[in-house]
Amino acid sequence: MTARILICDDEADMRVWLRARLQSFGHEVLVAENGNEALTCAQAELPDLLILDLNMAGIDGFAVCSELRSCPQTRHIPIIMLTSQRTTVDDRVRGLRLGADDYLLKDVAPEELDARIISALRRGAMAGELSPLTRLPGNSVITDVITARLAHGQPFGLAWGDIDNFKAFNDHYGFARGDEMILLTARIMREVAQEQEGESPFIGHVGGDDFVILSNPDNILEIGEDVIQRVDERFPDLYDAQERALGCIQSVDRKGNPETFPIASISIAVVLSTTRPFENVLDVMQVCAEMKKVAKSREGSQIVVDRRTS
Repeated sequence: MTARILICDDEADMRVWLRARLQSFGHEVLVAENGNEALTCAQAELPDLLILDLNMAGIDGFAVCSELRSCPQTRHIPIIMLTSQRTTVDDRVRGLRLGADDYLLKDVAPEELDARIISALRRGAMAGELSPLTRLPGNSVITDVITARLAHGQPFGLAWGDIDNFKAFNDHYGFARGDEMILLTARIMREVAQEQEGESPFIGHVGGDDFVILSNPDNILEIGEDVIQRVDERFPDLYDAQERALGCIQSVDRKGNPETFPIASISIAVVLSTTRPFENVLDVMQVCAEMKKVAKSREGSQIVVDRRTS
C-alpha cells in the first residue's frame, strides 16, 4: 500500500531519516519543517497521512492537529504524532483528544514504524469519506457540512459544478485522460479557494465530474466565475492538437451517424441561503439540480444563480 505522506519535524536529521525510509517503500513524501508549513501543505495537497512532530517551536503539533481536525477538507487525514521519551501521559492524552490517531517515539524501530503507517493508512481508507482520485471530501462530508450550516443558521453560497461533454472526452481518449480532466478541475477549484481572503471555501467531490464549493454568499459568484475562466483557459490543453484546432471531438454513434462534441466546459449552479429559506440538505440539492439543468441547456461554460425567494 503506497501513499502520499506528509512529514513535519523541525529536526533535519529526523526529516532525512523518515523521508528515506518512506521512499524506500514507494511512498510519495512531502516535507514540512514547521507547523505553518505543515498546515499549508496539508490543506493544499491533502496527503493520505501526516507524521507530525509534537514539540516544535512556534505552532506545535497540538495546534496543527486541532486546526486540521476543524477543517472539513482535512479532518479525515490520519495523523501520527512523533514524540520524545520526555513526552508525558497528559500530552499524549491531549493529542488523542484533539484527533491524533497514533503516537510514535522518535527512536521507533523501523519495522514498527512501517506497521503503524500501514495501519493508519488502512484506517484512512476504510473511512471512505474522501474521493480516492481527487482526495476531496465526498457525499457524506458534503452533507454534514451543509447540515451544520443550516442548523447553526450560518449563511452560505453553494456552487455545484458539472463538467460538460466529459463523457465524450472520456470515451474518446480513455479513462486515464478522463482522470486528468477530473484532477485538473479539482486543482483549479483548490487554486481559486486558496486565493480567497478570510474563511477558506469548502470544496467537495460529489463523484464523477461533479464538484461543490461552499463559501460566503458574498463571494460565491466571484468564485464560480473564476473557476469558469480557468476551466476555459486550461481544458483545451487536455485535447490532442487536431481536436484542439477543430474545437471539438468528431465521432460516429452506434448507427454510424456523425457526432460532434465541443471542447469540455463547466456548468455551475449557485444557490444562496440568504435568498430563500432551506429546511434541509435535500431542499438545497433540489434547487441546485434545477439551476444546473438550466446551465447545461446553454452552450459553453455557464453560471446560473437561483434568485427566487420561495
